[in-house]
Amino acid sequence: MLSVGVEVISSYDELRRWPLRNNHTATHILNFCLREILGDHVDQRGSWVAPTKLRFDFSHKAQIPVSELSKIETMSLDWIRRNVHIYGQDVELPTARLIPGVRAVFGETYPDPVRVVTLEYDLDTILRDVQNPKWRSTSVEFCGGTHVERTGDIKGFVITEESGIAKGIRRITAVTGTEAQDVRRLGNNLEARLDEIQTMSGQAKDTALKAFALDLAQADISVILKSELRERSTTLRKIFDKQEKDKETTANKKAIDKIQQYFKVNSEAESFVDVLDVKGNPKILQNVALQCKKLGKAVYVFSVDSDAGKVAHCNFIPDATRAKGIDARTWAAKVAEVLGGKAGGKEDSSQGVGTNVDQVNEALTVAREYLR
Repeated sequence: MLSVGVEVISSYDELRRWPLRNNHTATHILNFCLREILGDHVDQRGSWVAPTKLRFDFSHKAQIPVSELSKIETMSLDWIRRNVHIYGQDVELPTARLIPGVRAVFGETYPDPVRVVTLEYDLDTILRDVQNPKWRSTSVEFCGGTHVERTGDIKGFVITEESGIAKGIRRITAVTGTEAQDVRRLGNNLEARLDEIQTMSGQAKDTALKAFALDLAQADISVILKSELRERSTTLRKIFDKQEKDKETTANKKAIDKIQQYFKVNSEAESFVDVLDVKGNPKILQNVALQCKKLGKAVYVFSVDSDAGKVAHCNFIPDATRAKGIDARTWAAKVAEVLGGKAGGKEDSSQGVGTNVDQVNEALTVAREYLR
């Protein structure tokens, strides 16, 4: 039980205190850089310093563009690279308030004397010429917390989030030290992954881009790098989609031309049953069926997608052929018995997707025999 005169030993967890010091000093640096980049209207509205990250709330009306976040981060890193000394000293409150550029929490009540923490310039030097505008060029804050000895101890600084938390209040989250290294490593891995995706093609690229977009959205990395990677992946997606659309347009034209040429050469033919090289695209098969409908011809077309292990198939029967007892649904059902999967539709047109890609030739034979 504690009582007056009892001796106690006070200690702290150095492993926990070390990253706290990093993040606390980095918060002071961030506060200074925000004012330098965004303007004098920036005032602290709250902060939270943890061993793994720091969070800083401040007054600012609009979302901060990535370009300005980059300047803020670069300026913060410059302070770290300069490895300036950190000073802390109790100063009479009225005198401390006279220091140009001094920062304090809006609405906070401070003791007298108040502890002042500065970067680069020691308090004795400042107090000898307390109103010198030179002190506006460094961080000067009222603060009773723990700090590193030199800014170089922080080692790294990465902004991981910028958001709005209330009207006119923004929040920045950042990491330092080991956590900053981990964040950079994760960001570099994502960047290398996107470089690899850029070399891909076809379905593999489509799948990889979708997975990357999801992983990037959830990744806790530099907000600046995330913006760059998001822009890159969006551009890759647009280029890929255009290429695929162009391929589809070309394949569609080629398929339609093939049908038209076939009936031009075989004007007496009443049907067309064949495999088309359209990578299992059901839309193109349906366009071919529509073309045959315009020509009044029966059709059954197939297309294999070996990568997906599927066979798309589609048919159409004109009124004249249906009058002979031919039903599109029955036709498709007989083909589905060979190809597997499901098929269905109406009496004049049906479609399906099978899984037995190695049975396409047999399916062609079955389709032709049924029509005969």
